[in-house]
Amino acid sequence: MLPAMARASRATLFATVHTLEHQQAALVADLLREEEFVVGTVSEVHARCGKPGCQCAQGAGHFQMRLLYAEGGRRRCKLVRQADADRVRRAGARYRHLRATLRALAALHARELRLLRALVRQGGLRYR
Repeated sequence: MLPAMARASRATLFATVHTLEHQQAALVADLLREEEFVVGTVSEVHARCGKPGCQCAQGAGHFQMRLLYAEGGRRRCKLVRQADADRVRRAGARYRHLRATLRALAALHARELRLLRALVRQGGLRYR
């Protein structure tokens, strides 16, 4: 238990738990939004096509967007069509946001659990 929690009043602990519940509700609402996401890593690279007469043989290469993902325990890579590039980029950003939201939700839950344990300890009978 954190030292500050040991000294906090029950009313303060209840108010903090209530605030954390509101923050958790907002994060859950964000998780449940109906938006596309793609599970994996979206990366933008420049690659050479291998044709000896192509301009990319001496230059930086052709722009490619790749989607890296796991399937059946193995890493896979797909090239993304240029027509789908913006959509996949947004879906990849949404996935990163979802993962960050899940981490924040786990941290809030752990903090709320610590506060609830402190409340239980404070409310227990002190027999002397």
